[in-house]
Amino acid sequence: MRSSSRRQNHALRVIIIGCSVAGLTLAHALAKRQIDYTILEAHDCLPLPFTGNAFTLLPNGSRILAQLGVWEEIAAASDTIHSHSTFLEDGRLLGRIDVERLLSMRHGYNLAVIPRWRFLQILYNSLKDKHRVLFGKRVIALNQSSSQAKVECADGSILTGDLVVGADGIHSVSRGEILRWNRSLQASPNPRKIPEGLTSKFSGIYGISHPIPGLSPGHAHRTYGNGFSFIVNIGKENIFWLLSFHAGKVHRCPDIPRYSQDRASIDQQVSPFLGAHVSSDVRFEELYSNAITCCHVALEELLCEQWAAEKLVCIGDSVHKVWLIFFRYISQLLEYVIYNELWQMTPNLAQGANCAIESSASLANCIVRTVDQDKSCTCPDNPEEDMGLEAWEESRKQKMRRFYTYSWILVRCEALSGPWFKALGLYIGSFHGEQVISYISDISPESEYLDYLPQSDYHLKSRSKMRQGRLNQLNHLSVKLAFWFLDALITMWSFCFA
Repeated sequence: MRSSSRRQNHALRVIIIGCSVAGLTLAHALAKRQIDYTILEAHDCLPLPFTGNAFTLLPNGSRILAQLGVWEEIAAASDTIHSHSTFLEDGRLLGRIDVERLLSMRHGYNLAVIPRWRFLQILYNSLKDKHRVLFGKRVIALNQSSSQAKVECADGSILTGDLVVGADGIHSVSRGEILRWNRSLQASPNPRKIPEGLTSKFSGIYGISHPIPGLSPGHAHRTYGNGFSFIVNIGKENIFWLLSFHAGKVHRCPDIPRYSQDRASIDQQVSPFLGAHVSSDVRFEELYSNAITCCHVALEELLCEQWAAEKLVCIGDSVHKVWLIFFRYISQLLEYVIYNELWQMTPNLAQGANCAIESSASLANCIVRTVDQDKSCTCPDNPEEDMGLEAWEESRKQKMRRFYTYSWILVRCEALSGPWFKALGLYIGSFHGEQVISYISDISPESEYLDYLPQSDYHLKSRSKMRQGRLNQLNHLSVKLAFWFLDALITMWSFCFA
């Protein structure tokens, strides 16, 4: 990290764009160290109940939420998934896994499925300084000078800060400014210009349904279909589901479709899949007919190569878009391609919210580390250099790339693409699903946490249980060796060609 002069007149002030998963997590992390922040949210309020989707909290995200002191409340508001079953579209059971035993043993955290609106509500309500969250502040322009960054809102207000963090999703204003600043795109008067590499290959219909007979709370079901898949998480009060299917062609920005939300239009889209099974005895038709709400969307895919520029930095969906669906370990994880310096991915990873939480934690570590280095010089002139944001950016991108490449193989296994991947997918799903899940869900040394806050005792207790457990160690070791070998190949490939 290169040193540079710092102004000593005032403490560091952070402006966060977006009252999102990433934005609220970062706010909590900064509040723990009394670092000045303001959140600007374009909407007039938080999402209303029963709007939007639900997502899965995995151990890497849950651990950080526990450090922030909000995990217990989130866990109480979530539906715990005890088992995961995989079916073929004709209802045949491919495999069933005791997820609760596996995850609680290895990490101390159960799998938690929670609606996005409820998650945001808990994070917002648990903030001590709610006056720092300003609603109705749609950001339309960003400017930065040697002394400060300026944020202009649609209502005419202008805010200044020392670091601007874009947590404002796929249509991020700050990402457009970063790309222009780094000369990756030609200058454009439109700060919302999205890179042409943004694509949408899959279409998704997600919904919330009333409970129905045959689908028991605490179970997650996944269906392998010919060109489509179902993910169903069954809660005590509601059932959260996603139907994803190929959109027919790859759509590229700016031609990514916006689908009609008219129920008749959605009825037409789901009609080919109504007869497919979501369990041995229940067809999708029964689930859909009991839907409270549903929404048809394009599943956008993006991993931008540039996350920071001087006093601007992006986190969450603004730079690594993952469709936040409900549950998936061995799923249609990702397509791994390079196009115009963007890493793109297919949906169905169940890591979107967790990656956003990790990115927020790692950025908070950079900020706190900088402030702690010199209490009298808390305001850096060049945050990108002084906070080590370049190294932070590269570290986070490296982990995301590895997620994508592992998934390149797994997506073909689940989609049963060709005889080799079909055989491999059926074999893993039938005999080694637990071992693969346990490897993918591991909290690795690369997993982020808040290094200035004490860790929860969940992990220590879980490791003790793990040593006393009776997992099939030989199978687990064989899967780990296979992934280690794949990881070595990825590293060599990235070094030579990335």
